[in-house]
Amino acid sequence: MPRGRPSHRPTVAFDNTVRQQREEGEGRVSLVDRLFDRVVLEIQAGRLAPGQRLHSVRQLADECEVSRDTVARAYDKLVAHGHIESRPGSGFYLRQKQRQSWSGTDNGKHQLLPDWWRFRLVQPAADLKSTTGLGLLPADWLDETGLGKAMRAVARASARNLSGFGSPLGYLPLRQQLQAKLREVQVEAPVSRIMVTAGATQALHLVIMANLRTAGEPVLLEEPCSFMLRDRLMAVGLNLLNVPRDEDGPNLEKLREHCIAHRPRFFFCSSVLHNPTSSHISPHKAYQILRLADEFNLTIVEDDTYSDLMPVGKTAPVTRLASLDQLERVVYIGSFSKTVAPGLRLGYICASQQIMDWLLVYRTVCEISGSAINERVLYQLLSHGGYRHHCAQLRSRLDECRQPVIQQLTDIGCSIDHQPSEGMYLWVTLPDKMKSLALADELLKSGHLTAPGPLFSSDALHVSRMRFNISRTLGSPLIADLSRLLKARTSAG
Repeated sequence: MPRGRPSHRPTVAFDNTVRQQREEGEGRVSLVDRLFDRVVLEIQAGRLAPGQRLHSVRQLADECEVSRDTVARAYDKLVAHGHIESRPGSGFYLRQKQRQSWSGTDNGKHQLLPDWWRFRLVQPAADLKSTTGLGLLPADWLDETGLGKAMRAVARASARNLSGFGSPLGYLPLRQQLQAKLREVQVEAPVSRIMVTAGATQALHLVIMANLRTAGEPVLLEEPCSFMLRDRLMAVGLNLLNVPRDEDGPNLEKLREHCIAHRPRFFFCSSVLHNPTSSHISPHKAYQILRLADEFNLTIVEDDTYSDLMPVGKTAPVTRLASLDQLERVVYIGSFSKTVAPGLRLGYICASQQIMDWLLVYRTVCEISGSAINERVLYQLLSHGGYRHHCAQLRSRLDECRQPVIQQLTDIGCSIDHQPSEGMYLWVTLPDKMKSLALADELLKSGHLTAPGPLFSSDALHVSRMRFNISRTLGSPLIADLSRLLKARTSAG
């Protein structure tokens, strides 16, 4: 698009896309929006530099074979969103955008914890006595034998399979396995609308970067929620609108209030085994959320990272938004990092064709495709049938941990408002409104890595809470040291 740099102009594929949409009468995405989105993508990919002059309205209209009015309106929208600036008598130029700082909004409402907290929870030190704050199952719980067989099977295959780039959607046989797996939770998805990713974290990143590009844009998320999600949304300068999580799902009154006041386009939530509470959305709330999505043109990003720790066909009502909506307004995300191996880094996205098209564009620009080796390893695991049995074993072991850990924590004065019957987490309230972050600092000095409430929420309601991973709590020395600290603080206070 800029003068003098033809290699940085919209590609022929872009021009063909615009022409094709005009010829087919595409109504859901206007030509103005398509031009707007493409310019923003060029900026994000680094193909346009700050201060560069863009083509004139007439030149771009001729290139894309659209009207000058269409280009003028697209440029006006880019100006309104702060991506470019108009210089009378000279043309349009790319403007340097000032994003919100990594530390959050100016008033500190979404202030992050110190960086070292996150680093420790992702890369814990080897000399710790306990790691109850980690979001991973113990290494000896994972299927080392099955994983080894799958890796050897891939190693024996012809190297020709790896001689070129893979599909940006992922290995087709694996996507076919995922398609069958999704049917078990009543989600019907063509393989063309399933993308294999490097875990749920990358899936969320792709959704955010391909769809939420304007600093200050409002976005809805549950409170509390995964700190990885919160941090990624903050990193791109979005305006976070918190929706309190009740025991049966998001607070509908607050959700509607935000929709009316701010008109957000995206809502990030979890229907099943919510992190950190291990609660589920009730069927009634699930239907109401989808009604609000229709009313306010809202896209819902449903994170189902812990799906395989939930029994399929469970008697109690468990409702996934994607199973009700069938990917019309819901983007569905899953992961194998919790159940197969964190280091394998594999997950997936299912979405409408319109959203998937933009995910494909963004992924191709940024990384071409995923890991062909890892995807084939996961295919071997899923196709040979042992994965279902492995997940059943994980659920059984978690069931054996849950009640003993609940009893140990309540015996030392902690309380648990919602006592889950599935999943790996407990969302625990400390006695006497003790501040969990200060307590976590003290526990770390004794060699215990915990997950304090402010990691998951900026709301003062959660400053006295902690998330416990039951698989790492049972039998650990944490309980004794925690009991000692709680007694000392109670006596001193």
